[in-house]
Amino acid sequence: MLTDQQAGTPGYPIGIIGCGNIFERYVNGLRTLGGVEIAWCADLDESLAEKRASELGIPRCGSPAEALADRLGYAGLVVNLTPPAAHADVALAVLLAGKHVYTEKPLAATLPAAADVLSLAAERGLEVGGAPDWILSGTGRAAREAIASGRIGQPVAVSAFATHSKVEQWHPNPGMFFRRGGGPVLDIGPYYVSALADCLGPVRSVAAMQRAGLPERPVTAPNRLVDSVPVEVATHACALLHFESRAIGTLTLSFDAWERTMPFIEIYGTEGTLSLPMPHERDGEVRVKLHRDNDWAILPRPAGEYARGIGVVDMAQAIRDGRPPRASGTAAYHVLEVLTALETSSAEQRFVQL
Repeated sequence: MLTDQQAGTPGYPIGIIGCGNIFERYVNGLRTLGGVEIAWCADLDESLAEKRASELGIPRCGSPAEALADRLGYAGLVVNLTPPAAHADVALAVLLAGKHVYTEKPLAATLPAAADVLSLAAERGLEVGGAPDWILSGTGRAAREAIASGRIGQPVAVSAFATHSKVEQWHPNPGMFFRRGGGPVLDIGPYYVSALADCLGPVRSVAAMQRAGLPERPVTAPNRLVDSVPVEVATHACALLHFESRAIGTLTLSFDAWERTMPFIEIYGTEGTLSLPMPHERDGEVRVKLHRDNDWAILPRPAGEYARGIGVVDMAQAIRDGRPPRASGTAAYHVLEVLTALETSSAEQRFVQL
């Protein structure tokens, strides 16, 4: 429910901590979608926060400590766009300040840290939300509705394949993508596992193998701040997923596969196949082909616009309505549970039960 302080505002007041590479996409997406008002932005590098606030017309900026003490103005919901290794610490600080928090993926770098975030939120009566929010897109909704309606019969299996985002070619300092909390498993994996769990239900068990490719990656981004970064995590992972719905899936997550001919996601049912686009960034075609069909058909997508931050807007509305957000902390926790199980399974050469 809205407090007296929140009532009458043109949009739900939010703040953003972390003014790095993804910050502008969130700001532009939130303004496109509407329903929230960006009250302030903050960063440990206060000069960066000031620069981004000036560039994007955000009224106030400063340090995270100032922001969470409401010295930059009130925000009931804080969007956490810090590097993955800092996600849990920042989320805990936000919750301790009495504010709801929405965190970029992953929810935390480790499962115990994520559990601490959810535990504190429950103790304080606050909501946690987390990316990915592609499940709120028209594409995600069309896929989910097709499966729920039995369009392809009973889902039997799924194949998902995620290739390299080529981060070395566009990010000025991509070191965090190759450190703990990054890698293809925690960078790309949340998009795919979130989509699969939304369509097929929770994952029951995981088996996986993973390895690193090069020990160091050259950085070729035109505005690069470093020439190379060390690799501290696995850069190629293959997993076998067993869902509670009894569907089985294969998932490949890689920073070593630069090009692809494999499908992004295909779900195979007893009566047909559903083909999904990359579960990232924007809407795309959802195609279906039944066993009796000669050609693929494109499914209509539900109306509505998708932009970066749609999960934040839904969470703000959920707080108003007194309901859990769709891109919830619980869902983000399960995604992290699945992805950390890949590392455990590979290291211990066993199935991991969730």
